Amino acid sequence: RDLAVKAQALEQSRASVSTMTVPVPDGLAYLDYQTAGIAYADGREGTLIADEMGLGKTIQAIGIINADPSIARALIVCPATLRLNWSRELDKWLTRPLSVGIATTKDWPETDVVVVNYDIAWRTGILAHLHETTWDLVILDESHYCKNPKAKRTSAIVGDDRGAPGVHGRRRLALTGTPITNKPVELFPTLRWL
Repeated sequence: RDLAVKAQALEQSRASVSTMTVPVPDGLAYLDYQTAGIAYADGREGTLIADEMGLGKTIQAIGIINADPSIARALIVCPATLRLNWSRELDKWLTRPLSVGIATTKDWPETDVVVVNYDIAWRTGILAHLHETTWDLVILDESHYCKNPKAKRTSAIVGDDRGAPGVHGRRRLALTGTPITNKPVELFPTLRWL
């Protein structure tokens, strides 16, 4: 039975089409493989989407929010250069009236969706906000930023084997086009968190 479930999950992870209906704003549409990615993540607590750059991992992540009405609080951790892009894409693709804010070292937004960059996530004030909230969904964009288990940002976000808890999310989603940058062991912190 377990082998059959694993085989089915593996097959679903390779799918390029799905019959799942995912809410989408008027005038926009998911590509078939994006719908298949959303369907694969649907109902899973932890998912890694490792599509190549430019294939719409951001849109798939937002599609997961659209597909699951129980997601009311979401945290997106990304490189600083992508914060505004996430804000724009959320405004464009969200189908529910969730408020979106970008965290800075001086300001933590009281919004439904918070976008924060890796470089400030480990700082004391920010860290408290990250760890005091149980998020419905935590998205790590460019999750390979958490490859070094000894780095402050890795331990703050995904935890470590020394007891750092990491950010708690009921559901966890890691996005990256380069899951293994140099050595396979660099993927382990993210996989353990997922």
